[in-house]
Amino acid sequence: MKAELRPGDYFCVRTGSWVSGAILAAQKLKALDRESTYNHAGIVVASDGTTFESLRRIAHYDINAYTGCRILVARHRDMTMPAFMRGYHAVKKWDGQVYPFWRLALHAVGLAGFLHVIEIPVCSELVVEHCHHAGLCDYPGYGWNPDNLADKFRNYKCYDVLYEGEW
Repeated sequence: MKAELRPGDYFCVRTGSWVSGAILAAQKLKALDRESTYNHAGIVVASDGTTFESLRRIAHYDINAYTGCRILVARHRDMTMPAFMRGYHAVKKWDGQVYPFWRLALHAVGLAGFLHVIEIPVCSELVVEHCHHAGLCDYPGYGWNPDNLADKFRNYKCYDVLYEGEW
């Protein structure tokens, strides 16, 4: 059974493009557990599955576009509608921005957490920025990747994994 979605839920997904393979390989090299399962992440903004993600553009999409893909959906235990809205208003400023492809190279060499002059986030950084501005984590989003997020969702007690499997 798929998860009952709410605004403020987060997800990680494994897609099948050549870029996803490169992301997975780069993440695996740096992963403490030497595993890398997910290459993309996003924020659920409505119970119908509408998402806010950094893909070709930072914009609204639909989680059901990932039907057939492996997905993990998680919820912070303290996520409320006011917290969601605080985070959403903070990240909404990037709506329509082109995906920051240059940041992938910074992630590959481990500098993404330090160099973010043009502050447009990749997908996982967008999720952590949302969480940060929602007041649910005390660190900014730059430098996070989808593999880090999946590990965080599974291992931090403040998150519940609502679903993990094929969507």
